[in-house]
Amino acid sequence: MILGCTLAAALVLTGCMNSNSGANSASQSHSTSGTASGSSASQTEDRSGWRTGMSVLTEMTEQDKNGKLNTITAAVVLDGEGRIRDVQLDELELTVTADDTGKVDLPSDHRTKRQKGEDYPLAAVSSLKAGWAEQVDAFGRWLTGKTADQVRGLELDTDGKAQDADLLSGCTIAVESYRNAVLRACADAREMS
Repeated sequence: MILGCTLAAALVLTGCMNSNSGANSASQSHSTSGTASGSSASQTEDRSGWRTGMSVLTEMTEQDKNGKLNTITAAVVLDGEGRIRDVQLDELELTVTADDTGKVDLPSDHRTKRQKGEDYPLAAVSSLKAGWAEQVDAFGRWLTGKTADQVRGLELDTDGKAQDADLLSGCTIAVESYRNAVLRACADAREMS
């Protein structure tokens, strides 16, 4: 059952990465050339040696008769020097419960955190008053321009939250799993055709 949920989550998130709905606003707001999006400089930039990678990272926790499944997708574009030029992140969080009779209760909402938008109530409890997408997009902006080694070197506390002051100004959520998914996507990146 867990394998089936994992595969379903991977398919949902992969489809999410290929659609324009719920696209990462960080990737839409920053340019690949350091100039305004759509400018002639970004259209004529040499992209030889650029690579793209994607990873799906699944984490499961179990307690008594309950199970939680988190599936994170990361898609990256790396330039010829191995620097992240674009990144997209999303997460599917599912909880499966069972009662004493063995009846299993499966989740009815299969939307990712990005798809949930305002329905995922992080902004209400965040010290930044920023939602999940805003915070993960801030992490994406922080990643942009960095190599995998620089990303790997991000210092985290015991809760998986970043210790970098610049990053904390826009992202206070735990980023360890997102970082790991990005690193896997970088490692698996293949040359763009």
